[in-house]
Amino acid sequence: MLVFSYFREDDERLYLAGSEGGYSWEVWNDGQAIFGSELGTRQIRDPFIMRGRDGFYHLVWTDGWRSRSIGYARSADLLSWEGAKLIPVMEHLPQTQNVWAPEIFYDEGADAYRIVWSSTVGDGPRNHRIWSTTTRDFDTYAEATLFFDPGYNVIDACVVDLGERYYMLFKDERGVNEPDTDYKAIRSCTFAKDGHDCPRIEDISELLTAPLTEGPTLYEIGEEGAKEWIMLVDGFQEHYYGAYRSADLQSWEDISSQVHLPIGARHGAVFRR
Repeated sequence: MLVFSYFREDDERLYLAGSEGGYSWEVWNDGQAIFGSELGTRQIRDPFIMRGRDGFYHLVWTDGWRSRSIGYARSADLLSWEGAKLIPVMEHLPQTQNVWAPEIFYDEGADAYRIVWSSTVGDGPRNHRIWSTTTRDFDTYAEATLFFDPGYNVIDACVVDLGERYYMLFKDERGVNEPDTDYKAIRSCTFAKDGHDCPRIEDISELLTAPLTEGPTLYEIGEEGAKEWIMLVDGFQEHYYGAYRSADLQSWEDISSQVHLPIGARHGAVFRR
């Protein structure tokens, strides 16, 4: 089963929904929140869940708009959560303005879990880059370092394993929050499994989605020989969820009318249970 973790603008806590085929999603827990934070800002935004090699589900989230930490908790069953804490990933850089949208992938080259997020470091208007840290046990963490800097404002990295390489979606954060902006949409790229803290990024794509979309998440559906990818994106300005489908991760078809997500969902992520 596929599981979608998300928050709602009117209730910044963890919500879950499930789907067998990736098109129609049913809310869990009768549509009520699964877990709330008592830490930091007490907000859970952009929740991301990964099932670790230890069998636990590991949850990370954005702790508000200006925090220099990310939230963390773990669960054996997705319903009861324990070990909640704030991970001070950017406290060593006091000019950090924010830590947004953390996600986890297992970095085979580093033989560790890698958490990636977007931060602005320095004064002035927000100008984000993607940062990361690694951990083997979610107890101790390497000092955060710059992970991805294309020379312009980027947020919301989402990394998936393609076997020989990693594939990453991210939001080009240039432009303005107006419908005719030239940016504010999703691009893709790839990088090798060499475990570098700042990998060499290749094959940066053109914009893949409509303007004013963010928070991409990617999952695979279908049977062997007929597999496809679905990318979900948060239409943050008009408060909708968009969906795109691809067979090759290069050409994308807008299938928003075919995918039915929970009402009010914001910046979610999909994982396989």
